[in-house]
Amino acid sequence: MIKKLLTIATVLLTVSANSQNGKISSNTISEVMPITISTDKASSAPGCSTVSVINPTANISLYTVSTSSACTTGGYVFGNNCYGFTEIATYFDAASFAAVTGPSITAVAVGFYRNAITLRGTKGTTGTVGMNVYSGTSNTVMPGSTITSTTATLAQVVAAQTSTSSLFFYTFTLTPTAIASSGFYASLVLPTVTGDTAVIYTQTTSVTPSATNNAWGKMAATWSSANANWNLNVNHVMLPIVCGSNITTGISNNLGLSKDVRIMPNPSTGLVNVLLTLAQTENISVSVTNALGQQVLSTKYDGISNELISLDLTNQSNGVYFVTVSNGKDKMVQRLILNK
Repeated sequence: MIKKLLTIATVLLTVSANSQNGKISSNTISEVMPITISTDKASSAPGCSTVSVINPTANISLYTVSTSSACTTGGYVFGNNCYGFTEIATYFDAASFAAVTGPSITAVAVGFYRNAITLRGTKGTTGTVGMNVYSGTSNTVMPGSTITSTTATLAQVVAAQTSTSSLFFYTFTLTPTAIASSGFYASLVLPTVTGDTAVIYTQTTSVTPSATNNAWGKMAATWSSANANWNLNVNHVMLPIVCGSNITTGISNNLGLSKDVRIMPNPSTGLVNVLLTLAQTENISVSVTNALGQQVLSTKYDGISNELISLDLTNQSNGVYFVTVSNGKDKMVQRLILNK
């Protein structure tokens, strides 16, 4: 895991509505509450990349909507609010995952807001939130066709907050799905049960790596950019995991263990066989990591040469995994698809 320091500027806005479209036409900063916290940004497994348009050392922001005659219930600019937005999306261009060959999206980590003391922000136990991935060609063009999607209960999301920090991440695990090299949108589907709320942090686009507004919103089945909706240029705190067929530099590909190890079947429903045909007796370690780089299985075998090792991954979720076989001097990493 890579430790990152995030300075959060929570900005409360007083807003006025445009009578023509019911959206924001002006903003007034009424309060600023800086908070400095330390959080973990998931590192990617071999062959994967954590894609981001967020600078992890710069400020991120929370915007709220004040009540008015046009908006009696208020809410959050980038979350549930009185205007009835149903989705909030961020565009990721080809350059953001250019290091991955044959890219497939496997997960999206979302930076939610929830005050653990006052219980403001993301909350609810009955409703669900979703993650939709759409095709995309440009940050100036609305999301295209659906590529893949998944859902989670708000109870699952809230349970991911394990500290008093108002920023916490929930990772939506997706069935690995190929994405076009032109880019894609990751979109949070907001809950619809009255009282349930989902709120996401954003970052202004005045900082790198992306100084461009990539944020869009969906209201009444119509997509429009955050600039058009709220007169704001931001990027949402979303971290997709994109995996490919490539093996990271420094790991044997055509030599060493790679020619002595076979992993089958692949794709697998959970029971995986690792066949070793070694030229001499060796001590071998076998481990399995998920697309976030988290180790889900590890075991060691001493003094083996020809061996069929069985791995039980039936308790793991569908997705991309990486099986690493090492003899202490050389190692092989092979991508494994789990599809039960």
